[in-house]
Amino acid sequence: MRYMDDERDIRVCPDCGKEVDRADMLYTHDCQGIPFRLLCFECYQKAMADGYDGEYYDERDECLDYDY
Repeated sequence: MRYMDDERDIRVCPDCGKEVDRADMLYTHDCQGIPFRLLCFECYQKAMADGYDGEYYDERDECLDYDY
């Protein structure tokens, strides 16, 4: 479905800086499957080349203490 020019949701890709229609963007996921960031298709493919976006982490890297 195409929108009229004034109704398009244009966003800026945080990786490459291009203005992209929101419909042409995907959320990457971190190594635990949690949505991480919204990127254009080209940047999405680069970011997800290893299967996840960002660095690998596990529960030892998280700080869930009340004093944190």
